[in-house]
Amino acid sequence: MADQEDQRFSEPQARAQARAWLARQHTDAHELAVTLLHYVPEADRTRALGHLSTGELRHLARLLAESTDLRQVAQAIVADLQRHLPTQKPNGS
Repeated sequence: MADQEDQRFSEPQARAQARAWLARQHTDAHELAVTLLHYVPEADRTRALGHLSTGELRHLARLLAESTDLRQVAQAIVADLQRHLPTQKPNGS
């Protein structure tokens, strides 16, 4: 029996094999990125993003903005700010 490496594919079979391999690579990279974004500490995520070019950062920001409801993001930002800003006591009259 011949080794799998010695197996010859027709051109359409070879293209299909290549597409399947690329799809698996994409899925693996996607799953790794999502997992790391979830579990890597914020400071490390920030440091990693600092290594991207301006164009890469803009592209990522555009993809994220297109993938979510920005109203929910804005509400989360407001809630976060309210938790971190000192509360003002009403003026005594």
